[in-house]
Amino acid sequence: MPSYPRRRSYGSGSVYRAADGRWRGATVVTDPATGARVRRVVSGATAADTRQKLERMRAVAVPTTTMRTADWLAAWLPTTRLRIAPTTFHSYAAGTRAIGAVIGDVPLGSLTPTDVERMTAALVARGNAPSTAGNARNILRVALRQAIRDGLVVRNVAAEARPPRVVPYQSRTLTAEEARRLIETTRDDELGPLWAVLIATGLRQGEALALAWRDVTADTLTVRQALARGWDGRPTLGPPKSDRSRRTIALPVVARDALERQRTRQDAARAVAGSAWQDRDGLVFTDALGRPWNGRLITPALHVALTRAGLPVIRCHDLRHTCATLQLAAGVPLATISRTLGHSSIAITANVYAAVTPDLRREAADAMDRALR
Repeated sequence: MPSYPRRRSYGSGSVYRAADGRWRGATVVTDPATGARVRRVVSGATAADTRQKLERMRAVAVPTTTMRTADWLAAWLPTTRLRIAPTTFHSYAAGTRAIGAVIGDVPLGSLTPTDVERMTAALVARGNAPSTAGNARNILRVALRQAIRDGLVVRNVAAEARPPRVVPYQSRTLTAEEARRLIETTRDDELGPLWAVLIATGLRQGEALALAWRDVTADTLTVRQALARGWDGRPTLGPPKSDRSRRTIALPVVARDALERQRTRQDAARAVAGSAWQDRDGLVFTDALGRPWNGRLITPALHVALTRAGLPVIRCHDLRHTCATLQLAAGVPLATISRTLGHSSIAITANVYAAVTPDLRREAADAMDRALR
């Protein structure tokens, strides 16, 4: 099997073989005497020798800045606002605070990969999930890319640092019987119609919470917007996740029934609230005063409903996986499921649901028996 060169980190320079057979290495460094960014080239008999020379050169040409890492992150964070969504910005803000609490006092030019690994280890030791610590490392990697561009550092030590080991989340879906039990036991609950719609349509949580009555007909619903955390931290309506997320979905009977119950419930709540009713967007799912639901309250409410129904506790997003799994079990083509879920490509759908349930694997084996006997 051919071997391929390891992908180099941003700012680490390039090593290549010249026509004369010798190896060349090139990188851009900051001259410690002048502060100017200059390109330097080294050569060697082997690729390894050339890389060592590049490392020695970068070790010498280290910027003289004594700016604290926390100060750089504070300066960098506002520059991202025009390039990322509000939800991502809030994630960046939380990540920079976590980074600063551990290695914020380390001079930016003195950061090492070990410092970054020490930071992720400390976050895990404080009770954060490894994925959260890994996200902090990724945020620092993005910030250091800009620091390299600005000539403040010559290495992206976050890219060179080893990420914490993360065990992939194994989604747990409801069986058809469990899904029916959840819908029936929460039929009269405040959020009961929401659980039914999420299971029956596969909407994302933000898409369901942003659903407007004008986008609901007797047989379909259309996704045009999503509810997410805005710049001010409050629930805000915005565009859906992608262009493919804008879609029209045929409504199963269970979803139509749930929406009818929700309309009746909302009309009663509006009558009770009177002039205090605050819904200005005609949303389907609102609280007792017509305000959009805060997405942070949804999963805890689902956990209460599942526990009361004697069902396994899962995430709200797993109701979307439940919808797809039940459709797969019913023989719905993968392309149709992909369009229903609003995935950007059928390849994503196939990858997400590659580990199908044992029943589906048994059906595949039985189908082969029928075909080959």
